[in-house]
Amino acid sequence: MRWDIFCQIVDNYGDAGVCWRLARALSRLSSSSVNTVSSVECDDSRIRLFCDDLNVLNVIAHGDAVAHGASLGIEVLPWSAAESPAVLASVGDVVIEAFACHLPQPYIEAMVQKASNQAPIWINLEYLTAETWADDMHLMPSPQNNGLNKYFYFPGFTPKTGGVLLGDWHEVTSDKKTSPPNSLALVLQSCRPASKKISVFNYKQAPLDAWLSSVNQTAFAHGDQVDVFLCADQNVSAATQKVFSLEGSAVKLIQLPFIPQEDYDYLLSICDMNLVRGEDSFVRAQWAGKPFIWDIYPQSDLAHEIKLEAFLDRYFEGASPELRAFGMSAMKWAPAEGWWPHLNALTQHSKDWADKLVALGHLEGKILDFVKSQEISR
Repeated sequence: MRWDIFCQIVDNYGDAGVCWRLARALSRLSSSSVNTVSSVECDDSRIRLFCDDLNVLNVIAHGDAVAHGASLGIEVLPWSAAESPAVLASVGDVVIEAFACHLPQPYIEAMVQKASNQAPIWINLEYLTAETWADDMHLMPSPQNNGLNKYFYFPGFTPKTGGVLLGDWHEVTSDKKTSPPNSLALVLQSCRPASKKISVFNYKQAPLDAWLSSVNQTAFAHGDQVDVFLCADQNVSAATQKVFSLEGSAVKLIQLPFIPQEDYDYLLSICDMNLVRGEDSFVRAQWAGKPFIWDIYPQSDLAHEIKLEAFLDRYFEGASPELRAFGMSAMKWAPAEGWWPHLNALTQHSKDWADKLVALGHLEGKILDFVKSQEISR
């Protein structure tokens, strides 16, 4: 079975991150034959990933997405290749257009031609949301004028939605790993013994200076030291960096280069708290089972605020009023003095949430279930 995944990058790294991770997850299931979480089989899959900006993909794929993809059994291609005669003669059995990107018209016409024999299963992979309407929209068919059906696929947090991507999370974060990945080995040696660790990967509008100052003051008052990993291009001012470079500062800033996707997962797993953004790192922070702040992608119509509130309501559903109160404040950039004493309780809640995600089933397994159901119904 051939899978074609289409990715157009709007900005930043989230779109590429999700598509690259999905391609890796499907390839992994194919090579292992058996999905260890939901026992779904994925035999003889050939995966192509079309991306309109391979430079962005290279950043998260060990510097060379084409070569690294080939080592994983993934054919990474530029967007223009989707209109090549070779591709048009072999369009996918499953076609995934990520985040409502627009497939090239010649490719769509080739899909219509293929449908005279057997129609491709066409999936519109949408953005992750905790909003309740996603339950009704997930897997809803959208009949096209050309006679094909396109299906909405909504990642989410209920049994009626599509789950979230797991990938090789358990392998890259296993307790059995004896050493960190090469990209992190040196910086981890610079951490102070017994320090708490925080990773930071936010959008530039995040109130990071003020937040770090409150962490510094509160950690100092509690006798804690905090090593903060700044992932590439974070917006900490020179003045704040100077303060944290002084002897006696509770917070120590450690600058990181952009690291591959798997190494970032490892980093999240060893930190006590993670500041993440967008969709891909947001999901990884949840698998980490540690407290986090989700810096959601800003939208002009403030739709991001609705999505954040919907997630927080679901995330703290069933929690005690006290935990819900300081937990929500912590996840909305409140000064650390209000929630720092409760880090252990927040960590336990985060672990419990990760267990709920396992129970829901992961996205790649659910997509395979859906594809198999469509094949059976033909």
